[in-house]
Amino acid sequence: MTMTNLGRVNVAAPGTPVPLATDPAITASKLFVQAVPGLTGKMYLGARTMSKTSLAGIARVLSPGESFFLESQDGADTIRLKDYAIDADVAGEGLLVTWWTE
Repeated sequence: MTMTNLGRVNVAAPGTPVPLATDPAITASKLFVQAVPGLTGKMYLGARTMSKTSLAGIARVLSPGESFFLESQDGADTIRLKDYAIDADVAGEGLLVTWWTE
């Protein structure tokens, strides 16, 4: 299993989701995100077309210090990172992003 760590992925302009990847070939078996402790605003994980205002397309809302783990059912690399994005309440804040491949 190989771990890829993007480190902190920031949102420059709240309301403009930042995709986790643009290359459709990047897939993973596991995805982990954590809202950075010590930051102030909420973070959002969801579809690239998410709206934090209406919560459409939001999979998870994270407060500072909270985390979320997603794992494919069969352990295969079927999580397409280009399908996921993050957003933030505060400009310049972000999530720690890590994924694993088989």
